[in-house]
Amino acid sequence: MTEQVQTACDTARMEADITAVIEACDGDPRTAIKALLLEQYIQEQRIERLAAALSFGYVRGRIGATPIWVGSSHRETTRS
Repeated sequence: MTEQVQTACDTARMEADITAVIEACDGDPRTAIKALLLEQYIQEQRIERLAAALSFGYVRGRIGATPIWVGSSHRETTRS
């Protein structure tokens, strides 16, 4: 960890959280790691669902959409 990141983190709080997670898993660090990895997977799935639920109008022009001008009006298409 760099000094800059280390300064941003409260080391004592982090150590207390680590201890709490291990204690919640009956003192087994391997089980604690499994639990944390499972929680990370769940959060990643939640983020993917939320990203998919964003309306195209909200993200228009930000994610692979290019306007095509036709006469005085235009429509949006996605790049392939």
